[in-house]
Amino acid sequence: MRLFAKLLVIVVALGAMALGLLSLRQQRYEVSNEISRAHNRIVEQERAQWRLRAEVAQRSTPADIREAAEKRGIELAPVQESVTPAEEKVGTKSDAPAPKAGSASKTDAPAKARTQSKPANGKAATGGR
Repeated sequence: MRLFAKLLVIVVALGAMALGLLSLRQQRYEVSNEISRAHNRIVEQERAQWRLRAEVAQRSTPADIREAAEKRGIELAPVQESVTPAEEKVGTKSDAPAPKAGSASKTDAPAKARTQSKPANGKAATGGR
């Protein structure tokens, strides 16, 4: 009789754990579904927003915008080209002086060394492991 009781307790405990796991899995599916629905709502709202922006842009002219700005006392200024922090660090090609013909810069030397060390078959040399 004691063996039967122990076996029954084990079966009931395993059943409870299985039900707990099924419950957690169902909750995970419901949360995933809710996230998906929220994402779809956001996408639809963004589409509606872009449609409205396009409609506003279609219905307004630069003259309308100037007139509205003048009525409100707003001074309009042309948009200036912005420079990102990465562009500030690197600089642009137009900022650097052009190299003279026939002269090789320090940065060209490693590139020349790499191109000269390639094998004739065009494949890179691999290490032998």
